[in-house]
Amino acid sequence: MKNKLRLVLILLILLPLTTVSAAIISKNVASVNLIRNTMIKEADLNAQYELYRQEAIEAGSTEIITKRDVLEIMVNDELVFQGAERDGYRVSDAQLDSLINQQRAYVEQQVGQRITDAQFEQIIRNSYGVGLQEFRKSLYESSLIDLYVRGKMGSELENYPKPTEQQINEFFRTNRSAFINPELVRISHIFMPFDEKDKAEVKREMDMLARWIKYDTYTFEELVPKYSKDKDSINKGGDIGWLSYDDKEMRAYLGEKFFDDIFALKVGKPSGVLESNGGYHIIKVTIHTDPKLLSLTDTVNPDSKVTVKEYIESTLVDRAKQVAYLQAIEKLVKDLRQEGQVTILLEE
Repeated sequence: MKNKLRLVLILLILLPLTTVSAAIISKNVASVNLIRNTMIKEADLNAQYELYRQEAIEAGSTEIITKRDVLEIMVNDELVFQGAERDGYRVSDAQLDSLINQQRAYVEQQVGQRITDAQFEQIIRNSYGVGLQEFRKSLYESSLIDLYVRGKMGSELENYPKPTEQQINEFFRTNRSAFINPELVRISHIFMPFDEKDKAEVKREMDMLARWIKYDTYTFEELVPKYSKDKDSINKGGDIGWLSYDDKEMRAYLGEKFFDDIFALKVGKPSGVLESNGGYHIIKVTIHTDPKLLSLTDTVNPDSKVTVKEYIESTLVDRAKQVAYLQAIEKLVKDLRQEGQVTILLEE
């Protein structure tokens, strides 16, 4: 751990960075000098150590981390920040704004709707335990580290082994039970939420639509754009994609009975009015597939063009790239330590 740099996954996992200003005088535990002399204070080390310790507990890690380990990480971070400044690497405000907007768009995609500034900040606080300004600082620092590593160590990052046929086959045999497509249905719907009107009134309107479909007054497809309140699906004939029978999260979100009712429907025949946790639906199942043990040549799911073999190959390549990235970081830090001057003052 001593020669590791804090590694942060951009836009996916951001470890909060904590800067603590001690109200009392805090003694120095290290000095780092590449382009300027920077002192690391004991109070900052204690705060960072507690942060790492809590993260390890929450992650269920049994690895023992010492204050010296954390201090080495802080030293490496400071060396990289000074090295990036020395070598002209920086992340502009516009680039940082773009990264923040990407994060926000990702959140909106997950929740299925636009969110306000206040909602976005609350999601950041709930997810990472920091406010938006601290999150922005953390994102800046992690982005700068990544930019510097890729800029300085580009050749090392490309030096990773490609997976062999034997490795792909071994991965498939070892993880064969993971390559099973569960029972799936692809569905379209006409949807009205409860909060639009009085619940009983919404039910009466949906019952009317169901009768029109049943007695061929109008087709399901004709009614979708006129009555469905699901804006994302009305231009696709009401299509909302696939549901998996064993998807526990979606079962909890939509409701057990609603889920079971959908899987009992016949393909191509619109349902009556079904009630989910969020509103009333008229459902049309367009495809229903049985569980299937996949082979290497099968696609990973019915909508994908990626085969199981291609998926495994991509997974193994990603793992090799991660190893190459860590090795590049270690080499960069080693070089910076030789170029700069580090003095450890921590009493152990």
